Parts: sequence; C-alpha cells; structure tokens
Amino acid sequence: MTNNSRKIPVDTVVKVGQQGTRYQQKQASGYTQEHQEEDYEIVIDRSAAEIIDQINKRVTSPYYSIFIGVPTLLCFFLSFTSPIFLIFLIPGIIASYLVFRQDIIRKTTPLIYEFDDEYSKQKFNYFSETLQSLSSSKRVWRLKSQIAIEDWKRNAGSQSIIVRQTSRVGQIIPNLIKTNINVWGIDSGSIKLYFFPDLIFVFQNGVYSTIAYNELKVVNDDLQYTEHEALPQDATVIGQTWKFVRRDGGPDRRFNNNQQLPIVSYGLVQLTTQRFVLYLIVSSLKVASSFTNSLSQLLGLSQSNSLQSKTIQPKSNIPQLETSLSEQFEILEKAAIQKTSLTTSQVADLLGLSKSVVTKNQDSFEYEAFRFNRAGRIGREIAWQVTKLKR
Repeated sequence: MTNNSRKIPVDTVVKVGQQGTRYQQKQASGYTQEHQEEDYEIVIDRSAAEIIDQINKRVTSPYYSIFIGVPTLLCFFLSFTSPIFLIFLIPGIIASYLVFRQDIIRKTTPLIYEFDDEYSKQKFNYFSETLQSLSSSKRVWRLKSQIAIEDWKRNAGSQSIIVRQTSRVGQIIPNLIKTNINVWGIDSGSIKLYFFPDLIFVFQNGVYSTIAYNELKVVNDDLQYTEHEALPQDATVIGQTWKFVRRDGGPDRRFNNNQQLPIVSYGLVQLTTQRFVLYLIVSSLKVASSFTNSLSQLLGLSQSNSLQSKTIQPKSNIPQLETSLSEQFEILEKAAIQKTSLTTSQVADLLGLSKSVVTKNQDSFEYEAFRFNRAGRIGREIAWQVTKLKR
C-alpha cells in the first residue's frame, strides 16, 4: 500500500472584534490509503503582513494558460495558409479555457470575515454607507497631476492643466480575492481602494498593499475648475469664461470656434497616510463635505479604538453617516422669517461650502431652496440676508 498526500486549499478566516483582528488559516491535512482515510484540521494564527504576502505571491504567480494560448493563437493565423492547423485549433481553445479557470482558482485568495460582536459589524456597515454616500455624486475623478502652462489665453485663462482619471465608487469585486462580504471601494484605474472590515486594501502596479484605518487622514477642500467636458448636474457653477480669452476676460475674436465655458467649484477630497496620497475630485460640494465629515468621525473612532482597545465606546456613540439637513433648513428658515442676517462663516458651515466659494458671489446666489443676498457686514465678515424661494 502506498500513501498519497492530499492537500486542501487554505481558507483565511479574519475575525474582527473590539479587541482587535485575528487572522487564522484552517488547513486540512491527512493521508489516504487504499481502504482507509484519516483527516485532521490545523488552525494557524497569521499576521496581516503574512496574509498580504500570501495574496501577492498568488496574484503575481504566472498564468500557465498562456503557454497553451499562444500556440493556439499561432495555429489560428497559420490555418489561413494551411488547413491542417485547424486540427489543433479547437483542442487548443478548450485546453486554454480549462487551464485558465485553474489559474484563476490557484491565484485567488479566499478571505472569510467573521464579526465577534455587533459593534464591529455595525461599524463596518457605516464605512460602507459612507462610500455609498460618495457614490451619489454625479462624477468622481482622481486628480493625477496639475501641470503649469504659459499659454493661458488658449486654456480659458487657466495657468495650469489638471490631468484627471474618471473613477467609480461602488461595490467592487477585489481583484483575485474571494470574500463573503460586500466590499465598497474606489476604482481609479491604476489605483483601486477596497474598504475591508480590518484594513483598506490598495491594488496598484499588480500587487496589494494595505492602509490601517487609524493611519488614514481625510481633508476636504474646494477646487475651482474650468469645465471643458459635459457639466455634471450637481456641480456648483460660480462663473463663466471663454475657451480663448483675452487678458481683460473677454472673448478672443481671432478664434471662430470660441465658446463660453463654466467655472465650477468641485470638492477636493484628500486621503493621505505617511506613504500614500490620493486626491479625489467630487462634482458635488455637498456630497464631498458630507463624505469627509462622516469618514473623519469614523476614522476618529478607529484611532480611539487602536489606543484604547479595552475601553471601546458603546455602539450608540457610532455616528450616523447620512447627514440630515433638517437642522440646517430650520436655521435658514428661521433666519428668513425673522429677517436676520448670517455671516459668511455661518452660511459656509450650513451649506457645506468653503468661505471662498461663498464670497465669490458678488451680489447674491441660490442654493437648494434658499436665496442669499449681500446685506452689508457683520464685524469683519460679509452679512447675508436669507430668503426662502417659492417653488
């Protein structure tokens, strides 16, 4: 009788709780004889670094199907000169497909998440809802670079060109990772972020790295931009300019195809750690501000939990992610009824805008169901009279 070892694929179980995260791998081993089989299960504790290393070894392993696919493709082209190569074409296609399926299974890492308590589960759900709120913006881009230029006359008066990459925010299947949870993420082409319960996975240059939640910082700012493409419906337009502009701001009559372009204020969300920076341009100022505030609150919880793992805040203290506008509207309606003025700082806070965006409006502007008119000054700030619009 001979012994044949039997190796069963490893599943990584990630247990997330208030006391931290544990990584365990259950590996079944044993031996098979002609009339007898014995199995036993080994549970091995791993670190996050070991898990990422295993994932990357699988991700970067070769596709063996290419060694069949290339000759099959060659047979396809040679069949135009000699029909005898058609004999190898169909078997080659079938073999390439079967080996490719095995490649995907071999290169894919299964991650099974288990929550030790309801608090940790709800916290992950809040992170997912925060990403869902960002997806409500009509457009999201990744800011790749900003290049200074001298020919501002042919660039709508701008002295720099922004290079941006269209991004998608939503539920995304991680590359070569199989899991039992719905993962929300940001797909920015060459950079993909996946928000898992334990870590943020970053897929870039064909490999994974991770970001701890307690290391991440998020900052929101405004980006003034001359939109040359289709204008998103939720963009805040703060002015107009010409595609070819004179120094005084008027149109350059030398160009027949000159056209007006909107100057918009987009949200600029900055996600940073000591070794990672990602800039997101968000078409909706309100969505960018709400996302930043909600994520900052949750990241604050993560930082607190990392320092005080034995003194976790109760679940009721987890902030709600969907920002209710009822309180803001009540303040604005009260100001409209009582005809009291608000300062620029107050208006900016209530609308989720920056003070610079508010002060760019010379006389008045409309936002949601209200109109704001300049009404002198309150101290060093501009005063704004609020009027409720009838629609």
